[in-house]
Amino acid sequence: MAEFDRVIRNGTVFDGTGAPRRRADVGIKDGVVVAIGQGLGAGADEIDASGKWVTPGFVDMHTHYDAELEVLPGLDESVRHGVTTVVIGNCSLSAALGSSEQLLDLFCRVESLPRPLMEKWLTGNVSWDSPKSYYAHLETLPLGPNVASFLGHSNVRLAAMGTHRALTEPKATKAELERMKAYVAEAIDAGFLGLSIDMLPWHRWDGDAYKGVSVPSQQAHPSEYKALADVVRERQGILQATPNALRKETVGRILRLSISPRGKKALKTTIVAAMDVKTDRSIYKLAQIGAKLVSTLLNGDVRFQTLSEPFTNYCDGVFTPLFEEFPAGVEAISATEAQRRAMFADPAFRKRFRKEWSEGGTRVFHKDLGDMWIVSAPDASMVGKSFADVASSRGLDPLELFMDLMRDHDRGVRWKTEVTNDRPGPRMELMASPYTLPGFNDSGAHNRNMAFQDGALQMLRQMQANPDVMTMERAVHRLTGECAAWLGLDAGVLAVGNRADVVVLDPETLQTGLSEPIELDDPRLDGEMRMVKRSERVVRTVLVGGHVAVRDGVVSEALGTTKMGSLLRRSAPN
Repeated sequence: MAEFDRVIRNGTVFDGTGAPRRRADVGIKDGVVVAIGQGLGAGADEIDASGKWVTPGFVDMHTHYDAELEVLPGLDESVRHGVTTVVIGNCSLSAALGSSEQLLDLFCRVESLPRPLMEKWLTGNVSWDSPKSYYAHLETLPLGPNVASFLGHSNVRLAAMGTHRALTEPKATKAELERMKAYVAEAIDAGFLGLSIDMLPWHRWDGDAYKGVSVPSQQAHPSEYKALADVVRERQGILQATPNALRKETVGRILRLSISPRGKKALKTTIVAAMDVKTDRSIYKLAQIGAKLVSTLLNGDVRFQTLSEPFTNYCDGVFTPLFEEFPAGVEAISATEAQRRAMFADPAFRKRFRKEWSEGGTRVFHKDLGDMWIVSAPDASMVGKSFADVASSRGLDPLELFMDLMRDHDRGVRWKTEVTNDRPGPRMELMASPYTLPGFNDSGAHNRNMAFQDGALQMLRQMQANPDVMTMERAVHRLTGECAAWLGLDAGVLAVGNRADVVVLDPETLQTGLSEPIELDDPRLDGEMRMVKRSERVVRTVLVGGHVAVRDGVVSEALGTTKMGSLLRRSAPN
């Protein structure tokens, strides 16, 4: 009779603590790691890991899978890359509060998925009415990975103030603010990580009455942020904050929220995101300096999130979060196709578009038509060239060419650009910084625009090639045990007695086996396209709670129908 349900045999084990790697077998029984050592007894299921690395499952601390969880709870586009724990409820957007109509208006524009599809997911299916009952609902789903969540401030405003006031009124009444504080307290007491707030103009409302208006969290007066942050601090939760990339002072505002008076509990704050921005190469340095200052001198605990690869955006005409940064872009995205074509035929709109395009100042989007590369177009001769290249070959002004193409073809012109993290040196510096946490993957957000679901593997690939930056033991620790411990989650460490969330990967194919973004027409999304990655040659096996989610690089049919993951509740530190 087999001693174990499963044995992962002869692998090189990285336990997620930063300890030296070692050759060992891993024995699993009843979903738990029960033995780690050489020469373990037989398993009913034997997994040969000879020549492979065995690690804890990776933690993806920034996802927007809140809506997708309701219909595709396996989240295979992350699990296939070794992710066994995801954090939802980021950027002030969660599903914990709000009617189905409000949730549709919050998520449709951010997810970059058609409203009719999202309506099928959510309409009539919202059975919860509080943070506590939302967590009870999540417990009923056949979760693929483990799931933890922030409570979204936009949802809190909607529940306390109603749609109109939440979107138009900065100052909540005393009664409304008290209701908000009660929601936040209830959520943290129920095990939510804390509260997420948002100041970034990339996140906008989709409903007709307020189409294109910034989401409710962005409407709040600073005093509201402070009042709610105080509740999070007192309950030892975490504040997740997304500043406005167009206004540097919002980063300072968040850092000030993170400062606690001496004798008070420090407020853990995670900020999106520290990246090497093309339009201002000093920003990533300033982010680390600010986090260090608050964390070492001002009784704070700040970690910027960071991305492990270039921040590449794919764009359908004007449909890209990059265009949410300026008013003419917002107006174009919010219009119908006929209205949009008419706009780009209108000399007055074109003049305004040009004026806003040419304006300087702090921003993420570089607006460099020589750095915007055509992926597909009705005229195949354009593909692979920048808009500036095409304009030059035709003796045209680049922006006039771009506006002409929008007038004539609208979404028919697809293009891409890298806006941040294009330089390997600063990118790896950020991954190694003690004031960052790697994991700004944005999985599930902007589905037609980007794909970073394999962010952990991208980091390991770079550190494998650059061991002087970080040892592999340290890299695995950052992606697993360190991240989980900072968040207060029971995850990320491969040890006897712990839940068996395990990844087996092939180090020999790590350098060459990760794909570029792929356009997948997903039948589960009614044939809608979303950007994904593939890493089957690299990730051989993924276990979640001892269940096989991926074997030999192939996703299990049980993923999403059999409950594998758990709802993880935050454990506040002593």
